[in-house]
Amino acid sequence: MKTSKRIELPKVVLIYSVMSALALMWIYLAGLDATLLGIKGIPEATFLAFFLFVASALLTTHTPWAQKLEEFFAQIVTPLSLPVIFLMALCSSVGEEFFFRGAVQNQFGLIPASITFGCVHIPWNKLMIPWTLMAIFMGFVLGGLYIYAGNLLAPILLHFMINFLNLWAINQKYSVF
Repeated sequence: MKTSKRIELPKVVLIYSVMSALALMWIYLAGLDATLLGIKGIPEATFLAFFLFVASALLTTHTPWAQKLEEFFAQIVTPLSLPVIFLMALCSSVGEEFFFRGAVQNQFGLIPASITFGCVHIPWNKLMIPWTLMAIFMGFVLGGLYIYAGNLLAPILLHFMINFLNLWAINQKYSVF
C-alpha cells in the first residue's frame, strides 16, 4: 500500500510547539496543578518503554496485521537520521504529554484524556485502526503513570522512549542510507 503522506521535521516541530504552547496556556489560565519534574516514575517509565517495545516487536513478527501496519509506517517515517528521530520523538512526547496529561487529564480526568489521546491518532485508512486502539490503551498507560508519578517527566520519558525506539527500529529495518 503506497502513501503520499510523509512526515517532515519542520512540520512536526511546528505542530508540537503550538500544542505545547496551547497546553501551557491552558494549564496557566485554568490554574491547573501540573508538576513537570520529579524522580518518581522514572524507573517504571524506563521498564515500561522497553517492555512495550519488545511487545510491539513480537506483534510485528508474529501477526500479519502488525507487519502490514509497520510496512505502512515505514513508508511515512523512512529514511530518517538518528538526530531527526531524536527530535521527532522529543517534540511529540513533550507536546502530547503537556497537552493530554498536563491539561486535558488535569481538567477532565484519565478516561476523557485517554480516549481523546487515542482518537487524535486518527486512522487514515482501515489498516491504522489497531494503531488508534493502541493509542487509546497507551493513553491509559501514560495517564496512569502520570497519576502514579505525580509529574509529567515520567510519561514524557515513557512516550519519548517508545517513539524513539520504534522510529529507530523501523529505520533500521527499512532504510537504506
